[in-house]
Order: sequence, then C-alpha cells, then structure tokens
Amino acid sequence: MVRWAGVAGLLWLAVMGVAQAEDAQVADVAALQARAAERGLADSARWRTLLHYEPDWLGQGLHSTVASDSFFLAPTGRTDPSAELDATLEALASGRWIEGRDKSADCVFIARRKFLVDALGLAPHTLGGAQCDAYRRWRAALSPDRISLIFPTAFPNSPSSMFGHTLLRIDSSRAARGTELLSYAVNFAAAAGDDAKGLGFAWKGLTGGYPGIFGLFPYYEKVKQYAWIEHRDVWAYPLDLNGAETERLVDHLWEMDGVRFDYYFLTKNCSYQLLSLLEVARPELRLTDKYSWYAIPADTIRTLADVPGLMETPLFRPSLETTLRWQADQLDADQRSLARELAADEVAFDAPRLTRLAPAERAAVLEVAHDYLYYRLQSEPESAPADQAHANAILLERSRIARPSPFTEVPTPETPPDQGHRTLRLAASTIYEADNLSLGLRLRPAYHDLLDDPGGYTDGAEINFLDLGLRVDPDDGELRVDDLQLLNIVSLSPRNDLFKPISFQIDTGLRRRPSSNVFDDVDNNLGYYLQGGPGLAWGDSDLLGYVFGLGSLDTNSALSPGYALGAGASTGVLVYPLPDVQLKAEAGVLEYVAGDDGYYRWAKLQQQFNLSAGFGLRSEIGWENTAVDAGVRAVIGLQAYF
Repeated sequence: MVRWAGVAGLLWLAVMGVAQAEDAQVADVAALQARAAERGLADSARWRTLLHYEPDWLGQGLHSTVASDSFFLAPTGRTDPSAELDATLEALASGRWIEGRDKSADCVFIARRKFLVDALGLAPHTLGGAQCDAYRRWRAALSPDRISLIFPTAFPNSPSSMFGHTLLRIDSSRAARGTELLSYAVNFAAAAGDDAKGLGFAWKGLTGGYPGIFGLFPYYEKVKQYAWIEHRDVWAYPLDLNGAETERLVDHLWEMDGVRFDYYFLTKNCSYQLLSLLEVARPELRLTDKYSWYAIPADTIRTLADVPGLMETPLFRPSLETTLRWQADQLDADQRSLARELAADEVAFDAPRLTRLAPAERAAVLEVAHDYLYYRLQSEPESAPADQAHANAILLERSRIARPSPFTEVPTPETPPDQGHRTLRLAASTIYEADNLSLGLRLRPAYHDLLDDPGGYTDGAEINFLDLGLRVDPDDGELRVDDLQLLNIVSLSPRNDLFKPISFQIDTGLRRRPSSNVFDDVDNNLGYYLQGGPGLAWGDSDLLGYVFGLGSLDTNSALSPGYALGAGASTGVLVYPLPDVQLKAEAGVLEYVAGDDGYYRWAKLQQQFNLSAGFGLRSEIGWENTAVDAGVRAVIGLQAYF
C-alpha cells in the first residue's frame, strides 16, 4: 500500500507539474501579448504589410486584401490587426497545426514569427522555428541574393497584357554572372485556367471574378512565354534591397503559398500586389497608397523609380521577333526572300542562290532562316516534327561556315519604360468648327496614344481608357460631355518579307457624332458607338503607313430608327521626323448603309511637339464632309501628363 501510495503521489505531482507548466505557458503568451500591445506592434507598418491591410474606402477601419480564410489565425483577423497579432502569438507558442499547409504555425508564418521575435526582443526559437526543415530546404534551393523587377512590355493583342506586366526575379547567390535564366520568377496573376479568353475573361477580370495567386517559376519559363511566344521585349530593373529586406520578402513568399486574393484587372492586379510585396521588404516605402483607383504597370515602375536609389540601370532583353526583325533589316530584299524560302524548305542548301553568296552573307541568310523557322515553331506549337528537324538541319548547315555571326546586337531603346510619359493626361484646347470657337477639356486616366511621346512605349500601339471629353458650348457657355472613349485600341504591326501580321483598331464608348454632325434635323444627343476593323501596316518605328477597313455602329435616340450602321475605310501615315515631334495624317470615309442615312468623310493632319517630359503642344487641322455640310475643323491645345 505504501508503495502504491508513493506511485500515486508521484503521478499527482507530475500532473500538477504539467498543469503548472501549461499555466506558465499561457501566462507567458499573455505577457507577450501585453508587451506587443504596449509597443503598438499591431499598428506598425511591418505588421500591416505582412497581413496586407489597407484602409477601408468608407469609414476608419482596415481590411486585408487577402481572400483566403486560412491566412488568418483569428476569426476577425481580416479586419482586426490586434486580434490577428494576439492569435499569431498564441498559435506560434502552442505549435498550432495549420490545415492545408500540413505544418505548424511557426513553420508556415516565417516572416510573422521573425518579426515578433525581433520586435519583442526574444531569443531566436522562443516562438518555434527550430524544426522547419521543409522551409530551410526551400530557402537553400532559392539561395536568394538579389531581387530585380521584370517588365514585359505591352502586348495589345492580349486583353490581359495590353498594359504590360510586372514580376520579380530572385537571383541566386550561387549563380554565375550572366546566368539569370536559371533564377526564379515571382509572378502574380489571375488563376483563370482555360477560361482566359474572350469577353467572359475580360468581364471577370474587371469585376474580381478570378482568384489571384502568387507563383514561383523558373525564370527561363517566363522569358520563353513573354519574349519567345508572346514576342514582348523584357526589361529588368535590379533593386537595391539589403540582405534583411531580401530575406523578409522571400520569407513572406513562403507564407503566401496557396494564398488567394481577389484579382481585379485595373486595381488589385500584378503590379499592385508586387508593390505590396516590396512593402513587406521595406515597409516605409508605402507604395500601394498611390493606387486606390487603378494600377498600371508602367506607372508602378515610375513610382519605384521615384524612390532615390531603389532601382538601378535597367537591362534590355529583346524579344525573338524584335531580334529577327533587326537581323532581317540587315539583309537585302533578295536575301530576305531566300531566308524565307529556306525556312519553308523550298530551296536546297546546295542551290546556286545560296552557294554563290560570300561566306558572311551565306551565314547571315542561314541564321535568319533558322531564327524565322524557330519563331514560327514557338508561335505555333502544333507545328509538325519535320519542321523542328528542318530547323536543326539549317543550324547544322550554318555551323559549317567558320564565321562569327555577322549581325550586330539589337540596340537598347533610348528611353526605358520608367522614363516614358505619365499615363494620366489632362488636355485643354481651343476648337474651331462650324464657324464657332469653343473650349475643350479632356481627362484620360490611361494610357498612351500614337501622338504622345513614344519613348518607353510599344511602337505602333495606342490604348486609351476612359478618355472623357468635355466642351464648353459657345452658344450658352454650358459645360457638356462631348464624348467618352471607354476603350480605344490601335495596333499597327508592320509587315515585311517575313512577317505578315494583321493590324486592328477598336473604339467604343459614347459620342455625339454622328447625330447632328452627320444626319439632318436631329438633336445633338449622346449615344453609344462601336467602331473598328482589321488593317495592314508597313514601315518601321520612324515611319508607319496603314490602311483599315471600318465598320461602325451608332445607337442614338435622335436617330431614326434609333441606330445607324456604317462601313468604310481609312488610310494614314504616322511619322516621327524629329526628336520630340510626332505627326499623323489620315483620311477616311464611312457610308451609313442601314438604319439612318448619311455619310462622313474626313482628312486631317495632327501633330504634337513635346515641350518637356510632362507637357506637349498638340494641334489638328482637318476637313470634314457630311450630309449636313462640309467645313474645316481645327484644334490646338496643351497636354499635361501626371
């Protein structure tokens, strides 16, 4: 009995010891929570960036842009930074298991844990972290050394990429110089899957219908996608982040695995979320504060460029198409034709047309032939295996010529994207038409048109979004809406011996034309319109000629029977004769063939002179002929970019 009593006593003491230890742990957590509250950690910039908090649009509260419930450890964590901090301390101290990540909290929320340990002055493993082997292996594989911002330029043919794209590149400390293709890319994008096309994709992208997620990819895969398949030039901006800042960013990436955001094409997009990631690295940057309404990649790059010392000199990687066009321009017309026929396997390698060329010329033709066929293989994945075999045969034939490549490197554009004009434009002008003078005002949030300074933008591409035109009526002095371009896209892709792209334009919104300007005895009402069509373009970056087929639909309450359907064509030339001067001459005709009757014919010359980086002087003079009358229309005004 004495023996059993002794055993029972020992058991009782052990149980009491565990209970006391648990009480001590709870007391320690409570003390840490009190210390965190005393130091205001929940209100600190570092904590708020780690949870992606931002101010509510209405009221004084906060909310996180993260949509995944599993990211928050407190029931009210999405809107309550203090509750989330207290819950995080408790979860870290207790080793709480995180469902879906198959890890304890201390091995999931690495950046949070390190912040709390540092801010509370604790020993390194006070809140766990000693057993996070999976994280350490992942971190060792990355071996992060430097971070670069990557900007694939605009791609007007794709709705999701018409403003460009941004991502980050993590360069390894183990990588040799010039091996950035072996780095890793951090990308934020809509998880659209097979639905990423058509009007449905555009609508869901605009309205938050897709989840947005961070992804980590081998960088060469993204270069292949952007530079080789989508044919977009790529700029790389090294960022001057110190070791601690780089570590915070990488630790937070680990936390973001599988975490969803609501993706919005114009606001909470790739560029906005990458700014939020850089705020984790350096919270005092406060980069996202400037983008409550919309975030355009080119603008976010300029925001980073405005931070002294943050971005270093950018590096330029031309796309496969840019490189091929540059090389083809160094051949004469006969050599380009020969290269195209070689790529199509229409000319044998021992044909006199090829063998009689000098070795350097023969090498150049074979290189262009191979690169052109490779370009087609990248653009058309369904190409037959025979095409790949023929590309290898061309490469083998080229290797028999013991000469270096005769081509010079593609020159880096004089103006990188961060030095281009700002996309918000305000214009004030004087307008003369119908023997009256009026004052015109325009406000365009985004992005770029063919008469804006082209430096830093895609050649031949025009994208205007929500471009609002106002007019002070000369008769009564009242301010009225003249037109609203909801979306205007022009893509001029020049054709040559090798490339046969189709250009296009589309323009939709509200306008007072054609109503009283085209049709007789109708009110000058606003109405919806949709206009555009396919076209062809020729030339280069300094001189582009083009022709378009046009279709036009106007719906307007002033029309009888309420709509007018037109068809026609336009032709023009875009010229950059001198630095800081852009010229555009255009003529066209629209004949309204259904609905209300009428026609509209025009010819106009437009120019802009860039006064400085933020201002331009624009003028237009033209002749218009309609069923109502004919006359001269002239405009002169100042463009300001912000």
